[in-house]
Amino acid sequence: MPVASIIIPHFNGRHHLSDCFDSLRQQSCQEFEIILVDNGSSDGTQPFVREQYPEVTLIELGENRGFTGACNAGWAASQGEIIILLNNDTAVHPHWLSEIFRAFAANPDVGSIASKMLLFDRRDTFHTAGDIYRVDGIPGNRGVWQKDEGQFEQEEAVFSACGGSAAYRREVIESVGFLDDDFFFLLRRCRAWGGASIWRDGRCCMCLRPSFTTNSKPPAAA
Repeated sequence: MPVASIIIPHFNGRHHLSDCFDSLRQQSCQEFEIILVDNGSSDGTQPFVREQYPEVTLIELGENRGFTGACNAGWAASQGEIIILLNNDTAVHPHWLSEIFRAFAANPDVGSIASKMLLFDRRDTFHTAGDIYRVDGIPGNRGVWQKDEGQFEQEEAVFSACGGSAAYRREVIESVGFLDDDFFFLLRRCRAWGGASIWRDGRCCMCLRPSFTTNSKPPAAA
């Protein structure tokens, strides 16, 4: 049985998959399964995955159920004790998964871990170092567009993990439920579960393409 299940929601992003899957093949720790949940793609994703990446479990929904629908379908099929959501437009550091395992083992009261996320084409620049909750009630990406100068290397509690790379203990999800339409209250319930925290570890590093996230603010306007 795999230690971790990596769930990747997907829609018409075949051109991203080689970077993502190849980086997972290069992980220093290989105790994981990959679950790609396809929201009815029409770009040839399905035969591409079956032919080029046979180790990937492909779930074909046949329709676009969005991020939460895809993630919940992946969760239903998962076997790992650690559940990780990962964007399809990412590439992860070779020690990304082993650092997630280390952080969970070192912090038994932590229920979720956020990664250090850098821009794909500017790997000295942050997309997020864990999410924040602003005074105006709007969540945001901590450190977005900042140069990586070691300012977020320490382990510390954050408001939440970005869905582009979020790791959870299975027991937490089984206790509070997985994704619904109200992420804020899901996080409240997660914190209420046995004191579980949302944690960020600077050694869990990966890169993503920001134009394919919900961030619409360009770097020049920051």
